[in-house]
Amino acid sequence: MARRQVKCIKTKYAAQPHEYITHIGGDWGYNNARMVILEAEAIMDINTHTHTYFVKDIYGDEAEVLVVRHPSGKDYLRTHRDLTKADNLSQLPLCS
Repeated sequence: MARRQVKCIKTKYAAQPHEYITHIGGDWGYNNARMVILEAEAIMDINTHTHTYFVKDIYGDEAEVLVVRHPSGKDYLRTHRDLTKADNLSQLPLCS
């Protein structure tokens, strides 16, 4: 199992913040190259204990990325609640 830092996201427009992340990315590729994966792949990684994901804030504190089930039945990614009210994932830059 690898522990992966999420450094960027790709989004689509949606009314609910947790519904608009479509991809996450980080330096997990060969020779630490930037790699971007579908949100669904990250959800599968977490659920099957293949990889864990985390986000670092500007102070270097880490927030774990979790899989959460929306009342509609759809799974999505969210960080573990920390002292800030900001969504750690949505604060990340867009993947290029």
